[in-house]
Order: sequence, then C-alpha cells, then structure tokens
Amino acid sequence: MNIFRGEVEVSIGGRLRLVKFGTNQLALFTQKHNLQLSEVSFGMEHIRDLIWSGLVAGAKMRKETIDFDEWTVGEWIDEMEEAEFNKIIDAFNNSMPEAGESKPGK
Repeated sequence: MNIFRGEVEVSIGGRLRLVKFGTNQLALFTQKHNLQLSEVSFGMEHIRDLIWSGLVAGAKMRKETIDFDEWTVGEWIDEMEEAEFNKIIDAFNNSMPEAGESKPGK
C-alpha cells in the first residue's frame, strides 16, 4: 500500500479494504461514464463511482472477491467516518500528477 501511488487501506463496508487509483481504475471509471477524465465534473455519481472503481481495482490487485456494486458503495460512503473518506480523497489527489508534472520513474 502506497498513498503516494494512489493506494490506501480504509475501513469501509464493515472491514478494511484497499482502494487503488491508477491506470486500470481510471479506465474502468471513464469507460463506465463514457467520457474522458477531463470531462468529469465530480458530481455525486462520479464521486461514488470513483470510489467504487478504486475498490474494484484494490480487490483485483489482492485477488479478492468483489462483493459489492455501485449502490452498495454509495451506502458504505453514507456510513463511513469522515477521516476514512478523507484518506480516499487524499489517495486520489496523490495519484494525479499536477499539470505539467510527470510521475517519478515513468
């Protein structure tokens, strides 16, 4: 787990789960909404699906069963602690290079 690569473990859905932001997660997210990342307005459905896709990517990385869907993740978000939600947002922000910046080693 590396928050600077967009990975964080959070308590959501009754247990610790890995949320992973990166290439596969962004592909899943943008494909679901049929848009480019630059077109995302980050309304509630985008925030929910951003977290959902991060949870899917984390589960796939750990070879875990995906026992949730978008609706379930929305329910989990409603119930989660603010500090846990903020960890997810921080991980997402850390996964995105700033304009004109490239990630080290890439």
